[in-house]
Amino acid sequence: MVVLITGASRGIGRALAAAAAREGHDVVVNYLKSAVLADTLVSELACFPSRVIAIQADVGVGGEAKRLVETTVERLGRIDCVVNNAGTGALIPLDELDEASFARTLQVNLISAFLVSQAAWPHMKMNGGRLVFLSSGAARTGGGLSAAYAASKAGVEGLMHYYATTLRPYRITANAIAPTLVESDLMNRMAPKTTGLPLGRLGRADEIWPALRMIIETEYLTGQTIHIDAGRYMT
Repeated sequence: MVVLITGASRGIGRALAAAAAREGHDVVVNYLKSAVLADTLVSELACFPSRVIAIQADVGVGGEAKRLVETTVERLGRIDCVVNNAGTGALIPLDELDEASFARTLQVNLISAFLVSQAAWPHMKMNGGRLVFLSSGAARTGGGLSAAYAASKAGVEGLMHYYATTLRPYRITANAIAPTLVESDLMNRMAPKTTGLPLGRLGRADEIWPALRMIIETEYLTGQTIHIDAGRYMT
């Protein structure tokens, strides 16, 4: 299976790319600016028989998203799974959130997922495929980052539901994974306290892979959000 992961040079995307390659999938590591990190990951995964390539593209721009998908198909012959992982977030109090910040968050988190999925799904019509969207617990609770981030993740899940319903005749599934309190560059900048968490730690990026593997392997699963969140059960 050819798996394209956006924003895969670091964090959750990087962990997913490494796990997918280890399990025999061909992987496209998309990145925006972190060429060194992306190339390093490709080199690290060269020991596996899977084909792993890095492709630079700003997935928030329509032409770039289309080029990313077309290059994937040209170089690897097909595309079977898209993981819309690229995203951004910042801690912005409500009284400081402006229109420009709100629009940028939606562009990176939501519109990019639409652009890449729109470019990819026609290539999946013949043999089926998987569209996967990285959401967040903020889609339901509002979270602690910003109104823009919460709105973007809620929008991602709405987009996922539409694809799940509309693309079912083509055997293309669409699902979301919603991690909360998982280690990432963003989470590290927030320096969250872990002493009150049930396990005394944040989630690890590599703990997202089992959910993605289930989505990849299970055709009888669409329109669902898989929550990865031990913190939901705090008292």
